Order: sequence, then C-alpha cells, then structure tokens
Amino acid sequence: MTAKTRINASRRNFLMGAVRRVRGKEAVAEPVAATGDTVPLLDRANTHFAAKEFEQAVDAYREYLKREKQDMDVRVRLGRSLYALGKYTAARLEFKRVLKVRPKDSQACVYAGLCFARCARLEEAARVWEDFFDLKNVELLRELNIQKGLILSGDAGHHDAVAEAVEAVLDA
Repeated sequence: MTAKTRINASRRNFLMGAVRRVRGKEAVAEPVAATGDTVPLLDRANTHFAAKEFEQAVDAYREYLKREKQDMDVRVRLGRSLYALGKYTAARLEFKRVLKVRPKDSQACVYAGLCFARCARLEEAARVWEDFFDLKNVELLRELNIQKGLILSGDAGHHDAVAEAVEAVLDA
C-alpha cells in the first residue's frame, strides 16, 4: 500500500456504512489528510490565504487539488480566495463541488449564495441560503433570513448591497 492510498477500514465505519446503506442515507465525507509530498504545498497555500495573498493562494490550492481532489476544506478555501479576487463564477463552482459532497457545509452555502448575489442572481442566492442553518452563528443566520425576506418580497435593492450586508456580518 502506498503512502497516497487512504482506506478507512475501521470496524465502526464498516458497520455504520452497512447501516447507512440499509437506511438509504449518504455516507459521511471523511476528512482528508495530506500525503507527505503535498503537506509543504498545503502549508504554502494556507500561508498565502492567511496573508490575504489570494492570487498565490489560488495557484497553490489548485496545485494541491491536482493531487488531493477530495479535500473539501481546501476547496472551500480555494473558493473563498477566488471570491476575494472577484472571480465569482469560478468560486461558485468550487462551492458547488463542496455542497455535492457536504450539503450542509455552512461556509460553502453562504459563499455560494454570495457568488449568486454578486452576479445579480438574487433569487438563486436566496434559494442557496435556504439550506444555511448554524446556531453557532446566529447573527449570520439572522442576516441571511433578512436578506432572503427582502429578496422574496422584491425589496432587496441592488445586488451588491445584499452581498455587502452579508459580508459585513461575516467580517464582524
């Protein structure tokens, strides 16, 4: 078995996998650990991300994801980097990939909606934000509910104002 091969062969996962199949539920995505040759690349990408050097972070995250395609946490950071650069369509695609694997990922949900809002697609933003539920972040939940209500009532105003209101809560 190579260092890159990852098998979750624990008894609990084996038994719970059978239970999930019987119940018809999806398997829970496991966290992905970087292999030895990708750790320095991930460290460099995270350093650029933390320093708000988003162009370099995007390049490093993409290089990392060529080798570790299933790392959804990195896809979220790649999407956030793309969003910070104003590349909303590319960012939305990354968040969509994350939401396929982890439908309740709160960051991917919020930022996917923000991408729609920035692209003047407010109804789609409201639809994506319907899936957001995080009791640890009540302020953001409240703001998203306000924005969804304004969008659905037709009183939302300019799409950039919607995105900026949500971003203000994210940055707080």
